[in-house]
Amino acid sequence: MADGVGAGAAGGAGFEFGVNVGRAASRAGFADVVRRAGEAGFDVIAAPDHLGCLSPFVSLATAASLDPRLRLRTYVLDAGFWNAALLARDVATLDVLSGGRVELGVGAGHVRDEHEDAGVRWGPLAERVRWMEDLLVEVRRRLADEAHSPRPVQRPVPLVVGAMSRAGLAVAARHADVVAFPGALQVRGERPGTLRLATAEEVAERVAHVREAAAGRPHRCDVLLQLVALDPDPERVAAELVAGDPHTSAADALASPACLFATDAADGAAQLRRRSAEFGFTAFSTHDWNLDALGRVVAELRRPPGPAGPVAAQRVG
Repeated sequence: MADGVGAGAAGGAGFEFGVNVGRAASRAGFADVVRRAGEAGFDVIAAPDHLGCLSPFVSLATAASLDPRLRLRTYVLDAGFWNAALLARDVATLDVLSGGRVELGVGAGHVRDEHEDAGVRWGPLAERVRWMEDLLVEVRRRLADEAHSPRPVQRPVPLVVGAMSRAGLAVAARHADVVAFPGALQVRGERPGTLRLATAEEVAERVAHVREAAAGRPHRCDVLLQLVALDPDPERVAAELVAGDPHTSAADALASPACLFATDAADGAAQLRRRSAEFGFTAFSTHDWNLDALGRVVAELRRPPGPAGPVAAQRVG
């Protein structure tokens, strides 16, 4: 994971893809998502950390038993929910039992209602970011300790930090192997947890902030594709998907780096290449309901080059 911000990727071989699985009505349903992700060529199975969703470590342990290749990422843990000693134990346990496939993703948390429901203290953003950094530092210290038991396979376990605030991204720049941009921002004046899509300009500004704060420190950049659709009429599909959302218009969704609306897989692949060049993204994640659409783009990006490849690239690029 040594690509810096802005490094980009020339083709599908340089990209990494993940799918975030938060809900499943049965083991069979969960297993089906993991199977489809593996068959589509995804690299990472990820699990969110929200009340009402599947438990992240139980989910990832199950995924590890279903697929021997996919990496296992918490995407991302709410730092306010976790104790460093217990988290280090869970991370190390999963790393041992999966043969060294864990990626620890942590964020500052953004849903106040969940903290109140769980009886966990909520604090202002600056305080939550400080909790997050303290947790990251202490967990990494524990996992690096030769005396820690269980002892993780990976030394070190890769660290993912998810953030969109400048303070959170500064922490990511100091510590993360992967900086994960959710592509959504808190709506001003609304209850914490009410989000809107970030504009291309806002994402670009935050990417630049990370680049400056990292000062050459190597890392990769991931963006969470909130909406993905392949359809000959992207404008119509975008309007349907955001209908009823008072904070996001179809135009916002079409222009957002955190959405992918493309006419077909080739167009989607061309768009991701452009985003890599413009923003430095070399990793793309999405929610499980977008798996099949993004999977078609993954297949297009990783298609072996053939005689018609350069011509097709010129046509869609």
